[in-house]
Amino acid sequence: MSKKWKIKLANFFLDRYTARYGRLQDKSTFDSGIHFDNIVIYSTTALGDFMFNTPAIRAVRERYPDAHITLVVHEKNRELVEGGRDFNRVVYWNSKIKTLGPLLKSLREHQPDLALIMHSHLPYDVISAVMAGAKYIIRDNYSSGISGLEKWLTNYVFHYYGHFVRRKLELVSILGCRSDDPTMEIPAPFERAVKNPDQITIGFQLGASTESRCWPVSHYVRLAEMLVAAWPKVKIVLIGGGTDRERAQRFLQSVSATTAEHVDDRIGKTGLQQMITLLDGFDLLVTGDTGPLHVAIALKVKTISLFVTADPRSTGPIQDLELHRVIHLSRTGYTMPLEAESPMGVIQPQRVYDEVVEHLQLIEK
Repeated sequence: MSKKWKIKLANFFLDRYTARYGRLQDKSTFDSGIHFDNIVIYSTTALGDFMFNTPAIRAVRERYPDAHITLVVHEKNRELVEGGRDFNRVVYWNSKIKTLGPLLKSLREHQPDLALIMHSHLPYDVISAVMAGAKYIIRDNYSSGISGLEKWLTNYVFHYYGHFVRRKLELVSILGCRSDDPTMEIPAPFERAVKNPDQITIGFQLGASTESRCWPVSHYVRLAEMLVAAWPKVKIVLIGGGTDRERAQRFLQSVSATTAEHVDDRIGKTGLQQMITLLDGFDLLVTGDTGPLHVAIALKVKTISLFVTADPRSTGPIQDLELHRVIHLSRTGYTMPLEAESPMGVIQPQRVYDEVVEHLQLIEK
């Protein structure tokens, strides 16, 4: 079914549901001074999206220190949120209509007065918030702008140009939340890494959510060869999810035997908690615009992030800027051979190598 028809059916259903059962209040009755005892926050999409939401979640907790806050997230982010300090409990949901029943049963245990939809999927997020009993719903409509379900929303943000973190802070500012602290953080407790002072550990994040955000494997190979040739103490750690295994295989098949001895392939071999600890032990992470970049930023690990098809003004580093370097190039004027594997191919290995040397203040042997 197309999204257009899903929206029409959602409005049809909610018109009838709220006429009989809904607690939803007219948006004109909203006031930033209202005290909310029960709040539900939705962030059910990717790792990076959740990291962008952490400053706003913290701001909500600061604004309502005594409220019972339920966080709705996807199961894949369980290890990131279990035991988090800015919410009372976590409910896991895959944004599917088939699992709406269990979600509603859980949410109604602490019937929400306020629903904050930071990042989720239409229309089932709005439907679930209404059916759970929310009196007010605030949603980020994201780049799509008008969602078609605005009549059920107390307030929403759309067509906001700027960093996604600040967009989320703008979303909750209507509640009287502070919006001046964009610092991302890891919500759950995790094991800190123990660094080897005699070793330079550099992480390579080979994959990303889309092919267009992946730096070519051949470029990572060339960078690895240059690093190993210059520093015998360098250790290169490959990170990524199970879908990146093929990239890891290509990388390992392409590097020299000498370079391979300096490579630790951890792709698809770590859970989220293990990945956080692994990142914490890096001296530097080289990556495209993807979740581990934002985790590394929260951990205060140095990064070199590569942007061509994405815009760092929206999704690049926003805190501790002295720790992070962004290489942002346009595809305009480049020839196809540079883009054989990916549009990101316009960023050449020598450019990244030079940034690594300068950023880590390394002296070649």
